[in-house]
Amino acid sequence: MNPTFADAPHGLLPAPETLAAGARAWAAPLLKGAGDDARALYLYGSALRGDFDPKRSDVNLLLVVRALGIERLEALAAASAKLPKPALESARTRYRPLILPEMQLLDSADVFPMDLLDLARRRALLWGADVLAGIAIERADLRRHCEYELRTKLVGLRQAYLQSGGGPAPSQELTVRAAAGAATLYRHLLTLAGESDEGTPEALARAVGAAYRVDGAALAAPFIARGENTTPEDATLKRRFADFLAGLDALVNAVDGLSGR
Repeated sequence: MNPTFADAPHGLLPAPETLAAGARAWAAPLLKGAGDDARALYLYGSALRGDFDPKRSDVNLLLVVRALGIERLEALAAASAKLPKPALESARTRYRPLILPEMQLLDSADVFPMDLLDLARRRALLWGADVLAGIAIERADLRRHCEYELRTKLVGLRQAYLQSGGGPAPSQELTVRAAAGAATLYRHLLTLAGESDEGTPEALARAVGAAYRVDGAALAAPFIARGENTTPEDATLKRRFADFLAGLDALVNAVDGLSGR
């Protein structure tokens, strides 16, 4: 496999017409607050994937600035205070802006490889220069980050189960809760394995299972549980949670085993 993922130039996508104009208008105060330090305004995240849901999904924006000293930070804070707050946007598009200095962003590829790889592969430039065109993600950094996220999720689930006292109800609650962030992690695990990262969350889980030779059905448990209209029997809830933990444990070992390759 290639040691780097350096396809950033090909990740620059056209902005969806249904979102671009509104995003530019919403972010105009931020661009004004950034002044001469403004470098680029990007649209990224689910807005550029097939799973974007206008009723549930946020519109993620990234504003890149040359520097973010205290004076510029104050100006951007004043601009942010004038933006519509999420609590007031329940019936409208919800924007989530992230503001980062250019060099800090570019120097973070080894620390936040999953986040930067998302930007490298799927981003739409709404304004300015494509400052991310030359970014490259090291495969070793992506592997390490994936393993960290997997171990964190596994440890957190075990601790939460212990603190709950155990039983079918916590098993169900924790299984459903584990769906948060799992699809994103599975996509990066598929990228690490050189596989396609497209598909529904359940399909991604099963693809990860096939790629790493672990139980894909167990990895899909959070998405299955989240979509159920009725609650299964207690024995099923406990067995499903146990299988999910075992699947995560096996996946941790599989990803750890890639460290020397």
